[in-house]
Amino acid sequence: MKTRLYLPEAYVLHAELPLPPEAAHYLTRVLRLKRDDTLEVFDGQGGVAHAKLIDTGKRSATVRIIALPEAPQTESPLTTCLAQGISRGERMDWTLQKASELGVSTIQPLFTERVEVKLKGDKLGKKLQHWQQVVISACEQSGRNLVPQVLPPLTLGEWLRQFRPGLVLDPYAEQPFSAIRQPPEPLNILVGPEGGLTPEEVIQARDAGLTAVRLGPRILRTETAGCALLAAAQSRWGDF
Repeated sequence: MKTRLYLPEAYVLHAELPLPPEAAHYLTRVLRLKRDDTLEVFDGQGGVAHAKLIDTGKRSATVRIIALPEAPQTESPLTTCLAQGISRGERMDWTLQKASELGVSTIQPLFTERVEVKLKGDKLGKKLQHWQQVVISACEQSGRNLVPQVLPPLTLGEWLRQFRPGLVLDPYAEQPFSAIRQPPEPLNILVGPEGGLTPEEVIQARDAGLTAVRLGPRILRTETAGCALLAAAQSRWGDF
């Protein structure tokens, strides 16, 4: 598998670009790339380039742009936003990673009634940076050239006041996902944290215009539910 690296720069043929220290460390110490090894870089906005490693140090590296190929089409025709109740630790990371691999367009973390994660001030900023890096790493691995944005967290009420129609996952909903014939565009998917959304929150979402759906007869964990619906939506209306 070719080495891919997120490098948000303007790509000009033969230009030499220094890498951030973390990226340099990853390429030279973790992947053990050497001088003259080649890799693919992408800018997160659809731009792609082939590059050659021309200089390495303990915490530094430089690449030279050697080709500007046409970027392959790896983005889904289905525009999706995953509005995810914030879950604890690795569960949230797993959700962001897999949603990115599945082609999600945007991720909106939400504070809902059952969210147990406390994030304020600097801690919130650092967590948002961490989540965005999880998404970037998933794009490097999966071949995506557009990096989904992880938006600053909102309360459920704030999000419902500004959202577009979509689906809310409720294991007790009368309507199965299979009954949805045509997806809203863009497709917003609301998923609760551990413990799910409260019945009152589901009602609030439905009053705001979301359609409550269930995914089969089983109750899915928070880190499974949104990704399962994304996969189902990609299969029916996207590029699976």
